[in-house]
Amino acid sequence: MKTILVIDDGSASAQHAAHFALDLALQVEADLVLARVCALKQPAVFKQYQLAGRSTTEFHTYKSRRSLFEELKGKSAEKGGFMPLISELDAMFDTEARLISYINQNNTWLLMKGVTEFKSISNNVKIHAILNRIACPLMLIPEKYEGLGFKHIIHIADLRYCRLNVLRYLAQLAGPCKAEILLAHLSAKGLPHIEQGYALTLFNDEISKRVNYGQLYFNNTRERDVTRAVDVMVHNMNADLLAVVHHRFHCQELIAEGADASVPVHITVPLIVFPY
Repeated sequence: MKTILVIDDGSASAQHAAHFALDLALQVEADLVLARVCALKQPAVFKQYQLAGRSTTEFHTYKSRRSLFEELKGKSAEKGGFMPLISELDAMFDTEARLISYINQNNTWLLMKGVTEFKSISNNVKIHAILNRIACPLMLIPEKYEGLGFKHIIHIADLRYCRLNVLRYLAQLAGPCKAEILLAHLSAKGLPHIEQGYALTLFNDEISKRVNYGQLYFNNTRERDVTRAVDVMVHNMNADLLAVVHHRFHCQELIAEGADASVPVHITVPLIVFPY
């Protein structure tokens, strides 16, 4: 059984990502884990109870900790059909180590996090440090993204270094949605463009046959500017999911390391980042 773990940092973007994760879990038949990484928000009347000298333990625990969790369970029940197991993980303390341990020990299929424009993807979680030590990919969900499911998945890579395991994973993701996958070749910095005839032969003989997904296609672009290429993919080619590999080629141009790590404003669709 697949498992999707979504990070809950108490933000609106995290809540949006949690609902997106549930919809995806229903499609791919995966269980869902809500990982809380922030202190619980207290209800508005909590302070009044304290000032009055009244016990707030039960009230506080039930109202704050269970809200999003119960909301997801209720939504899942309303949908009918496949019922994912929805559980919680307390990762408020020693967050990165706790998440890494859980993901690796439970063979988690996908890590998901909500992001807001101009905000660090790390926020209060060192997400790059986690990606360096886990085997599953990370999916970033923009807070304003309102899409449902995937129809056009584009994997940005240099064809000469394309990984079959990444495309096979994307095929698992695309299959239930009947989505098409486009392998978009962008030559890595310092490498020459690849000739079209050779590219097609390489794609057909070494990649397409070995991935064996009926809606896997190829595009050979000579564009060197990743920002311009992504803009075309999103706004002209209708991509609703972009896929890159961490620390490799174009990923470094889309997501900068360090405290300023962010998803550029022109990326308005989900981005899935595979471990290096």
